Amino acid sequence: MTTDQKTPLIEVKHLSKAFSNSRHDLEVLTDINVNFYEGDVAFIVGPSGAGKSTFLRCLNRLEEATAGEIYFEGENILGNKVDIDRHRQKMGMVFQQFNLFPHLSVMSNLTIGPIKLQGISKEEAEERANKLLKRVKLEDRANSFPNQLSGGQKQRIAIARSLCMEPDVMLFDEPTSALDPEMVGEVLEVMRELAEDKMTMIVVTHEMAFAREVANRILFMADRQILEENDPVNFFENPKNERLRAFLDKMI
Repeated sequence: MTTDQKTPLIEVKHLSKAFSNSRHDLEVLTDINVNFYEGDVAFIVGPSGAGKSTFLRCLNRLEEATAGEIYFEGENILGNKVDIDRHRQKMGMVFQQFNLFPHLSVMSNLTIGPIKLQGISKEEAEERANKLLKRVKLEDRANSFPNQLSGGQKQRIAIARSLCMEPDVMLFDEPTSALDPEMVGEVLEVMRELAEDKMTMIVVTHEMAFAREVANRILFMADRQILEENDPVNFFENPKNERLRAFLDKMI
């Protein structure tokens, strides 16, 4: 998959999301319009409850949007006849809580997707997995099970598992929020290397210093909307939105 900078990899148009219960509808996203391009390292920050994780999950339809359109590689993935599983293979997703299969070894966690969904051989899948385990510095844990790993190791394995599908974009939903502080750095280092390798990434995080260092774009979400977007220098040093200024005053 190749695009040029004028053609969005992901194009979001008028996206809204509401959760319904017996009493009322709770709107969590309102008329979101944003594009993401190949090679973007886009970080989404904002207060808790702003809809950041919901927005990320809407991009691969783990949450179903209430209204709007999401085009991924030129196709509206909210269409009735779309094969969302085919698109999800190209969208790696890293969750807060790792979501590894506890009954499978690390190697099996990495290879089950490529074998079952992409139809590649076990040998080819394991070769791909071994390269990624080396990349995340866990090549010695191929035969371990998730309960034998630290939180930081689990998250690095989760990143490797997503990369094993050779996705076109990686979605990170607060990947360090469940980790002890001393384990955060090892996960951020893997993400930093991915950014340096020009992997397209959309990252929801509270790691503000890391966002400033690694992102090429930072988006601020609050009040169910994207209120400001800028490059890291201007985002932190020259915020225009009053809500963003107040947020940064608390976070930095």
